[in-house]
Amino acid sequence: MVLRLDEAEQQTLREGGARLGITIDEAFLDRVGRYLGVLELWGRRFRLTGERARSVLLRKHIVDALALGPLLPTSGPVIDIGSGAGFPGVVVACLRPDLAVVLVEARRRKASFLAEVTRTVPLPEVHVVNARAEDVVAEWGRRARLITGRALRIEQFLPLALPLLAPGGEIVAMQTPRQQARAAELPVRFGLVLARTQQYELLDGESRALFVFRRVSRETSPC
Repeated sequence: MVLRLDEAEQQTLREGGARLGITIDEAFLDRVGRYLGVLELWGRRFRLTGERARSVLLRKHIVDALALGPLLPTSGPVIDIGSGAGFPGVVVACLRPDLAVVLVEARRRKASFLAEVTRTVPLPEVHVVNARAEDVVAEWGRRARLITGRALRIEQFLPLALPLLAPGGEIVAMQTPRQQARAAELPVRFGLVLARTQQYELLDGESRALFVFRRVSRETSPC
């Protein structure tokens, strides 16, 4: 199990981070190397991701997750819905190990993988919850300073996230820019407003977007 990134892999993350305004330090590189080591080990038995090549995971998934860096709150919890193989939740925890990060994953095998990652890296502030998002409201309702969801349909993601959102918190949907119209039209159904959109490119030129939602306030309520 490889626990250290080689020089080219480290440079990939430094370049990707620089494009997104994120400074990549040695501690982050060490944590990501350990994370990928567990991912590779489990990937030999279970299909956790569509891609298995380390170069693709770094350029397409880990760098993508780094785009959340400037949006992270000073304190948690941050809740990642549908964490799967750990994108973006584990990467966020590697970047900000001081934050309480809650990884919500309904599939038992992937939840077990995430728990192994938290032990191996280690990421002591991460909580892995093997449950559906709607089933964690009793414990985590109205507590999340930031809620993330990657490549989830916006109309499914927003109603799952809203009951978990703390006053003043934000919901971030990681999508492609093609979802701009949907992101602008749908939130009003859920008492949310699209506060801002951040578009960026991955290292291979693929376009991505972060759609940031907040609860509708009196100032932003539609007439």
